[in-house]
Amino acid sequence: MSVTGCGRPKDKGVVLARIGDMKITVSDFNERISNLPTRYQNVIKKRKKEFLQEIINDMLLYQEAVRQGLQKDKDVVKVIEEARKKILIARLLKDRIDDTIAISEDEIAGEYTTNKGKYMMPEVMRVSHILLRTRTEAVEVMAELEKGASFEETARAKSVDPTAQNGGDIGYFPRGQLIPAFENACAKLQVNGTVGPVRTELGYHIIKLTDRKEPALRPLETVRDRIKSALYTAKRRQMFNLLIDRVTEETEIEIDEEALEEAGDGRV
Repeated sequence: MSVTGCGRPKDKGVVLARIGDMKITVSDFNERISNLPTRYQNVIKKRKKEFLQEIINDMLLYQEAVRQGLQKDKDVVKVIEEARKKILIARLLKDRIDDTIAISEDEIAGEYTTNKGKYMMPEVMRVSHILLRTRTEAVEVMAELEKGASFEETARAKSVDPTAQNGGDIGYFPRGQLIPAFENACAKLQVNGTVGPVRTELGYHIIKLTDRKEPALRPLETVRDRIKSALYTAKRRQMFNLLIDRVTEETEIEIDEEALEEAGDGRV
């Protein structure tokens, strides 16, 4: 193996490397890089020599496989034929379906307007709580709050939950995320209302609802990509089925039902 330096190649047809009777041009090399996922391209550009060596290794191994006649092996031929079929099918679907699908802004807006229920933000509640170990303690704390004690300061002083350091604040949550008994108690409260004791497997809670956000329609901008993807998928499925229907109608198909019953169990 020899390495030469002839200045920086400006012509993309310049041969970058020769491997036996095969060659790699600058154009070939650049194309291989451009075909990589974007996140890898910058990495490869900084490790061009290693990347080139990987290509050379592949070519060396390919040449050796050919010298050993492996391209004629019946299993290899079968695998290559299956790969060829899949490549042709993929190209057919790309040319006849994928590259022909266009989703307009009117379609996106129409889907958004027609099916608003799919793009709603759920109701969320924000609550604070004070967790006590016993019902007696909880009743006593509830009495203190009813007399005007600060919920936040009482939570910091007496709650055994980690949220005590935040004045008992749990933050916002949609229905279905917390313990059902706890959530059900929250749902019945008005904002700034307090209820307790509420028993769960964690202990006894004094709960205060500090905010509630009603269900609201998400802005179109936040769901545009989601809608476009769904419309694309639906169109692709429809066009795929139409293509299958057409080629099925144009082709005579016979299925041996008896053979199908026995197929796959080694009897045929």
